[in-house]
Amino acid sequence: MSGETTTKSRRQSQAETRAKLIESAERLMIAHSIPALSVRQLCADAGFTQGAFYSNFESKELLLLEVMEGHLAEQRDRLEDLAASIPEADIDQAMQTLAAWLAGIPDRQAWAALALELQLYAFRNPEFRAQYKAAEARVTAQFRVLIEGLAAQFGQPLRLPADVITETLLILWHTAVLRSGDGTQPEESYVKVFRQIMFGEPSAG
Repeated sequence: MSGETTTKSRRQSQAETRAKLIESAERLMIAHSIPALSVRQLCADAGFTQGAFYSNFESKELLLLEVMEGHLAEQRDRLEDLAASIPEADIDQAMQTLAAWLAGIPDRQAWAALALELQLYAFRNPEFRAQYKAAEARVTAQFRVLIEGLAAQFGQPLRLPADVITETLLILWHTAVLRSGDGTQPEESYVKVFRQIMFGEPSAG
């Protein structure tokens, strides 16, 4: 086996180890909360020694940051998919698409639970909070671009500044997560809210 092949194999093995540690961390965070998660417990669940853990992450907090980045990257990907799925000519259908996306968040139980755990840990841990806020700001900026793009696409002036609308809609997003799975917010409610917040007009019909 050549040196190059050996190096590639080691890198691949390390990447697989990191992925398994992150997967175990996400599962245990959802099941037991972040404060209750220990490196020993994590390694036992993933099937690695603590030495393997510290070969990949200097601390539990650095692992959490990587989990957070992956989680927020998923949110960014969902926003990109959402933007691509919005019809170009029909504002009512665009509002319906946005509403369906938000209304569907509570159905993703694991996603919702992980979001809550990260938010709570950021609230309780000032150092982690700074990192979380910086990463979350990138998602917020992308959502703001989506809102501004919709207004331009349909020739509709926004009722409020795009930043205010974005923050308001993200609060709705987080509320949907908090209400995970209880089915209390029908999709049509979100349609009305979107139209009112963004353009100051009622939904059609």
